[in-house]
Amino acid sequence: MKTDFTIRQAQQSDAVELKELFQNTVIVINRRDYSQVEVEDWASCGDDLSNIEEMIKTHYFIVAVNQQSQIVGFSSITPHGYLHSMFVHKDFQGKGIATMLLEEIERYAITAGIMRITSEVSLTARPFFEKKGYVVEEEQKRKANQLSLTNFWMAREVTKIQRYEGRIPACGVFCGGCPTYTREKNPCKGAELNSSRCEKCKTFHLCCLEKEITHCFQCSSFPCARFKGFTKRWLKYGQNFIENQKLLSEIGEVAFLEYYNKKVTD
Repeated sequence: MKTDFTIRQAQQSDAVELKELFQNTVIVINRRDYSQVEVEDWASCGDDLSNIEEMIKTHYFIVAVNQQSQIVGFSSITPHGYLHSMFVHKDFQGKGIATMLLEEIERYAITAGIMRITSEVSLTARPFFEKKGYVVEEEQKRKANQLSLTNFWMAREVTKIQRYEGRIPACGVFCGGCPTYTREKNPCKGAELNSSRCEKCKTFHLCCLEKEITHCFQCSSFPCARFKGFTKRWLKYGQNFIENQKLLSEIGEVAFLEYYNKKVTD
C-alpha cells in the first residue's frame, strides 16, 4: 500500500544506499530487456559516488522510504524539467512507489513553472511512462558507460498554470493553477465572486464569512482538520494551500498574485 511509504528529499548521507539500489535494480530488473553485458555496463555508471552527491545538490532529488526508513525508490529532475532518474528497489516493485515518486516530481514541476518534462526512458520503464501520459518522441542509442543502449526520449506537457488577475478567495487557492478553473470553457467564478460552482471555495468562504474574517489564515483554528484534508488532496495539482495561506498573510493579495504570475509561461 502507498501508505506504507513516504517521500522526502535526498540527503548526502543517502549516497551509498542510492548507489546500491540503482545498481541492484539495473542488474536484476532491467535484465528483462537488456543483455547481461549491457546491464553490467549500465550499473557501473553508479560506481562514482560523487555523481550521485552532485545530483543531490543540483536536482530536485527525492526518495521513497518504508516504515523502517529503508530507501525503496528515488527520482530526480533538473530545474529545466529533465527527469534524470526513476528507480524502484528490486524487492519493492509493483507497490505504487514509482507512481508516488512521479506524482511528487510533477507537483514540483508545476510549482517551479516547468511546463514540459522530458526523460530518457529504458525499454523496461517505457510502458509505465506511457501509462502516465508520456509520449515517445525518438528511439535512440544512449551511451551508458562503455556501451550504447537502446532507450527512448519521452516527454509530457504538465498542467499549464494560467495567468490570473482576480481576487484570492478564502481558501488561498491560486486559481490559475486550479484544475477546476483552468479546464472549463466557462471557468468557475467561485474565486472572483465566492459564490458559484466551486464548492470548496464556497465552503471556506462561508466559514470565514461566519467568523467575520476574509481568509482562513486569520482563523484561530488554522489549519483546521478540514483544511488539512483539503490541502492533502490537492498537492498533486501543484498547490499547497497551507503554504499559500502563510504567504498570503505575509505579503498580501497583490504581491501574492505577482509572485505566482512570475511562474507562468505565456
